[in-house]
Amino acid sequence: MSEPPRPLLSRASIGAIADLARSQPQVEAALAGTELELVEVPVGRHGGTVIVPHVSQRLFRTLQNLDLTDRAVVNTVLAVTARLAESYAQSPDADPGRLSHLRRCLANDGYFLDQSGDPRAVIRELAALATARLTDASALRVELARLERGLDEDPGRDIGTAKRLVESTAKIVLTRCGEKYDKNASVPWLVDRAMDQLDLTAAGKPKAQSELLEHLTGLAKKVNTMRNQAGDGHGQATAVSGIDSRDSRLVVRAAIAWCAYLLDTLSDMPERRQNT
Repeated sequence: MSEPPRPLLSRASIGAIADLARSQPQVEAALAGTELELVEVPVGRHGGTVIVPHVSQRLFRTLQNLDLTDRAVVNTVLAVTARLAESYAQSPDADPGRLSHLRRCLANDGYFLDQSGDPRAVIRELAALATARLTDASALRVELARLERGLDEDPGRDIGTAKRLVESTAKIVLTRCGEKYDKNASVPWLVDRAMDQLDLTAAGKPKAQSELLEHLTGLAKKVNTMRNQAGDGHGQATAVSGIDSRDSRLVVRAAIAWCAYLLDTLSDMPERRQNT
């Protein structure tokens, strides 16, 4: 006898989605255009106290009642989740940790919040991660804000900013690990040293992981190569040709992949090394 199909979204993901619900208008705006409606949850009583269910409880119950083995239903939930996360991130009391938790839960289920591949969404995600992981994320946030505001207007400038993201992230890692570096150190050197300090060198890792880490390191270094060849900050003898916004977005995504992985790993380092 075959087992019943498993839900495509876990209870953890449903809970993380519902945790972003702040008000009924916010949730109804996220549900607009779908066939989903907030269910009613009975009012509770504790002694003489009337307990009115919060909108997050109603949203959790709404999603829990769906057929989450149906891929079409799950796709609708993911679209609603993306809208809800965007509105939550814009609220003044937004907790980046909740957004990070949501992304981790969805990733464990095999889904990613920003399915469209929108580079601006990825930029905002890295800003949230930096805020959650670092005591002072100002250096990265300045570059990310500049990148998001002017994305695609000047491919050379975007490539230059991507390189600075890699450089800043490497220096943040080295500083947190007590590693000294020359202010004029090359980006390839900084990349290698940061990877080494976080024990992310390929040595001793399983074959697939070591190959992935080697490629990730190579990507970070290629960002620097692209900046030297086509980014801003260097006077060119002749105008750069053959580079457009597709290429600069690729460089930005490569930089963010490396930076995000290192920031994620930084939180796992022993406290004594981070405070050295």
